[in-house]
Amino acid sequence: MRRKLYAVLLIFAAAGMTTACGTSFEADESTVYITKEGNVIGADIEDFNEEYYDEEELKAYITESIESYVASNGDGSLELDRFEIESSEEDGVTAQLYLNYATYIDYALFNDVTMFAGTVAQARQEGYAFDQELQKAEEGEAAESASAEELLEDEEMKVVVIGDETVVRVDGEIMAVSSGNAEVSGKNTARVHYDVEDEQAQPAYILYK
Repeated sequence: MRRKLYAVLLIFAAAGMTTACGTSFEADESTVYITKEGNVIGADIEDFNEEYYDEEELKAYITESIESYVASNGDGSLELDRFEIESSEEDGVTAQLYLNYATYIDYALFNDVTMFAGTVAQARQEGYAFDQELQKAEEGEAAESASAEELLEDEEMKVVVIGDETVVRVDGEIMAVSSGNAEVSGKNTARVHYDVEDEQAQPAYILYK
């Protein structure tokens, strides 16, 4: 669904979001937030060119897309929090889309991307091999030691696996990320690099506790 949305959404954005469970956050770039409760908040931010895009048509398209998904996947699986057009001297005009997903599965299905959020043991049960080199993180920065395989011995260690060009935020401290397609950008954030057009692209792993 994300690819379908991007066709219209080369426009869009989400910078902040409030979930039904009362959690809120602000972001100034496209961000996926996995909450402590296991909900997912999707925040996308894109430039909005008023000469080419109509705000009301966009609202109608978003509403229709969400209603279609909910009809197939159940009430509460996806909720529109907010869609706004904002203007500032610094950023120009941006469109901001705020979506609340019940689970990581809903995020993956709606956006047509790879995503998993759970423990290392659960990830292995789902077939994730952890076959990429891991880069340790300390205090929100990449550590000098590149090896972090020992972290996988703790099967209760939490992990996010995602194939999407975005920032990932977690409720916890990031301990390691996969080298080459992710980089630590803070204690609880990592930037993922993923080309959806590249059939060889691998999803990123983000370990945290």
